[in-house]
Amino acid sequence: VIVDDGSKDRTFDIARNYINTYKSIKKNSKSPSIILVRHKTNRGKAFALNTGVKHSTGDIVIFTDADCTYPSCHFPELVSEIKKGADIVVGSRFMPAPPQCMSFSHKLGNKLFSSLVSYISASEITDSQSGLRAFRKEIFPEINVKARSLEYEPKATARAAKLGYKIKEIPIGYNKRVGKSKIHAIKDPFKILFSLIHIGYSETTLLARTIMIPSFILFLIGIIIGGIILKEYITTGLISRPYYPLLTTLSLILGTQFFSLGLIIDNITKKLTRIEERAQRK
Repeated sequence: VIVDDGSKDRTFDIARNYINTYKSIKKNSKSPSIILVRHKTNRGKAFALNTGVKHSTGDIVIFTDADCTYPSCHFPELVSEIKKGADIVVGSRFMPAPPQCMSFSHKLGNKLFSSLVSYISASEITDSQSGLRAFRKEIFPEINVKARSLEYEPKATARAAKLGYKIKEIPIGYNKRVGKSKIHAIKDPFKILFSLIHIGYSETTLLARTIMIPSFILFLIGIIIGGIILKEYITTGLISRPYYPLLTTLSLILGTQFFSLGLIIDNITKKLTRIEERAQRK
């Protein structure tokens, strides 16, 4: 299934010509058909992926980009891991090492957001922004998220992990992109950050949220006291209350510990729920 999300270039024509050529070559064979869907206007990545899933016919769905940066030779590996029991399989460009063709800023951003996804979901994720992934079609309604652009992948990964689904990563190759990247250096990272914060809160159980309340209070206390210290030091060059830095540090550390405890409890609860569901299916 090829989805053209309201592109203004020759994408649709190129895809249509490719399909016509494919049909003429495979005319007398039993090769699968190719479905081309076109949106009249740009509806965003999540909407385009929804369209693709609706037109798919199999039990396992694979997402990939049309710019050929993700090698299709990895498709059988993705399907194999799903059949072995994984709910979602992500092709990681960072296993065992980052691709040489990726810019330093993209490597750094991916590393930071993958670490954040790993933290809030209590799962080890090395490439949260990978566009090559497979999953069981039946779980798509649960792991699907609202997103117009690059925040889709990390947001969907975080949500799936928070819901307790089994995520497996496999190493893949990565080809250099041809053409200009659409990534906005400032706007897109903030979109991803706020999306992850939203998922981290909305997909957390009531018990975990209750445990996290002291963490927000402690964070607020630490920030206020730290702000007082900083203002005083900038204006006078002195710190009149020497115990304030200690209070700031202590508040932030305790806040982090309460927050982490809430995440751990939440993720254990979700994973146990998924284990029970798998046992019932068997």
